[in-house]
Amino acid sequence: MTVELSGVWTLFAALATIELGKRINRAVPLIERGNIPPAVTAGLALSLLLAGARAGGWLDVRFATAPRDVLLLVFFASLGFGAHLGRLASAGKGALVICVAITLAILAQNFAGIALARGFGAESAAGLFMGSIAYLGGHGTATAWANAPEGQAVAGAFEIGIGSATLGLVLGGLVAGPVAVWLATRSSAQARHATVFEGAAPAPGVQEPAFSSDRWIPCLLWILACLAIGPWVRDGAAELGFKMPTFLAVLLTGVLITNVADAARRPLDTEVTDLVGTIALRIFLAIAMLTLDWAELAEKLPMLLAGAAAQAAVTVLIAVVVVYTLFGRDREAAAASGGFIGFSLGAMPVGLAVMRRLNNSVGETPRALLAITLAASLYTDTANALILAALFRWLGG
Repeated sequence: MTVELSGVWTLFAALATIELGKRINRAVPLIERGNIPPAVTAGLALSLLLAGARAGGWLDVRFATAPRDVLLLVFFASLGFGAHLGRLASAGKGALVICVAITLAILAQNFAGIALARGFGAESAAGLFMGSIAYLGGHGTATAWANAPEGQAVAGAFEIGIGSATLGLVLGGLVAGPVAVWLATRSSAQARHATVFEGAAPAPGVQEPAFSSDRWIPCLLWILACLAIGPWVRDGAAELGFKMPTFLAVLLTGVLITNVADAARRPLDTEVTDLVGTIALRIFLAIAMLTLDWAELAEKLPMLLAGAAAQAAVTVLIAVVVVYTLFGRDREAAAASGGFIGFSLGAMPVGLAVMRRLNNSVGETPRALLAITLAASLYTDTANALILAALFRWLGG
């Protein structure tokens, strides 16, 4: 029996999946500590059940794609609104060090992925889905690129990206903590104390909870403006010979809008836009997980495991050689290195959790926490998207 779900029922199934994932995470402490998104936890289990039902000829559930496509663009518009270039520049040399390390990680992860894909006989572009798309980018970025024209031309792109991103979440929690502790305990008392910093930048202020509808209306207006203008940006870039997916054009539109607003001293309410983007990402991810092709994923598992090992080695090397050295080889440097590994392999919550656990044993590291938070949130997604677009073009995607 084949069941075609409408857009409304697809959204209902996605929200129910998230709620189920939240309960599974609470019931299994190991999953909770690993910061696995609830949509991934329940989505993996439900997609496996659906795959079994489909293979047995009992039930074939097909989900609507229209909600997923719109949610994707909303999420990337919210990412663009978070790229405040002026705030990043004011964070001091520490944030600059993390930005340099992020750039190196994007390049190293992708070239490692390309080499592995070729070694396993896959097309080169598949390596990008074992590179920064999955590891620095995560599940949302993997799904976005898999649905872009560049990803649709790569066999098994979605399964490779989702599988790699899931392995990255696990690795981020397993690798970052031990490396950070090792670096912290080997630091001498005479080590330089975060010499890359000119001074601690002030922490961002805390706003009132975003419950007022008056705050939501202009934010939704700007998000819809990005969704409307983004295709024009994409088409204009295509006329100039530069192909880019729609979500990247929407992201760049958001970056332009938020920085023009900052320059005019009328900053956007990014607390609300972040909340809208987070909701969109969670629902989008749940829909994506429910459509996961397990047969394709199992076939590529040896390549994914080899890719995970290679990415862990590459990321740890950058953390030790670049981040730890330039931060001054002390406990601040150790915390920054652990946070960098956590979010570069897994996700930002993994990196922050590693840093907080380290703070409990070696003391507070406020400057490292600030540098990691600002650089990772303001720089990573934009830099990753632009470099990936260039790499796809280079590979002929």
